[in-house]
Amino acid sequence: MEQWRTTDDHELVTSSNDIRTVTIAGSNGMTARLTNHGARLMSLTMPDGNGKPVDVVLGKDDPHDYATDDTLMGAIVGRNANRIQGARFTLDGREYQLTANEGANSNHSQPNGYEHRNWTILETGDSFVRFGLDSPDMDQGFPGRFRVSVRYALIEQGLTITVRGVCNATIVANLTTHTYWNLNGEGSGDILGHQLHIPADRFYSTDEQFIPLPGPAGRVDGTPMDFRRLVSIGERLRVGALKDDQQLAIARGYNHAFPIDGTAERRLKLMAEAVGERSGVRMTMYADAPTVLLYTAGFLDDVPGKNGHRYGPSAGLCLEPGFVPNAINRTDCPRPVLPAGQEYQLNILYRFG
Repeated sequence: MEQWRTTDDHELVTSSNDIRTVTIAGSNGMTARLTNHGARLMSLTMPDGNGKPVDVVLGKDDPHDYATDDTLMGAIVGRNANRIQGARFTLDGREYQLTANEGANSNHSQPNGYEHRNWTILETGDSFVRFGLDSPDMDQGFPGRFRVSVRYALIEQGLTITVRGVCNATIVANLTTHTYWNLNGEGSGDILGHQLHIPADRFYSTDEQFIPLPGPAGRVDGTPMDFRRLVSIGERLRVGALKDDQQLAIARGYNHAFPIDGTAERRLKLMAEAVGERSGVRMTMYADAPTVLLYTAGFLDDVPGKNGHRYGPSAGLCLEPGFVPNAINRTDCPRPVLPAGQEYQLNILYRFG
């Protein structure tokens, strides 16, 4: 049996000597650099429309710098991505209390999130790497032992992220990738000129703590949330500002979940498409999750990045496949519950052109 590192609530970060980096290469000049600290994607470099190499991922030069990063750049988030209202939930008739790290709520299972664990490097090759983590019973306040692995692989004109997990009890399982993308190149300015397409006709409005409001998702028609055709992010924000859209004001942009098909059916489907207006780089993302959360980094505030760059608001955008925030406390959408003995799966495919 493969050996995963077991961590507990007293071990946010293991010895800095355990922090490693791996560089993988694919076809068409694409390379990726990763670190086992948070199973993070540190960089993804490819030729732009003029054949010039461009790194489209926000991050750090030194993997040790992620130990103090609270923006989750490039990390795998778990056990539960995004927010749980009141930092509590009920599972199999028992109530569980989590750490409230954002007001009264839990966000991204912090402060002891998977992004600050040194994952074990299970397997490497020229074009792939696989990380593993053993999360024990009651880790972060969640019941059940959860052994999870994440495999990154460069394929022809693309990147895959394959997440697998097994549990010994019924658990909450909702992982995601928290990569900040700037398709013009990290440190090149904001992403407001990027064109974006999300094939969703509904979205979830939130309260001021970014907890989706009760009731069904609203229609995107006539709102700044309408990305059913490829359109500039900045243009949508300008329209919203003219209408004094409070959802955009709360999030300083976007921090909203878009249900793609409204079911928990596991099949790869188009989640989003983005185009860098200056580089010409086009990224198409497919995943088998029910929802994608769009975050346009409205709360980045002079964050140190690569090559001496500083990242501010809208320096990148996150596209987070997973479940609706607070879904564990809802009954009107798929819930992130993994029955004992079943395998957790999250499959993500990025195509670049």
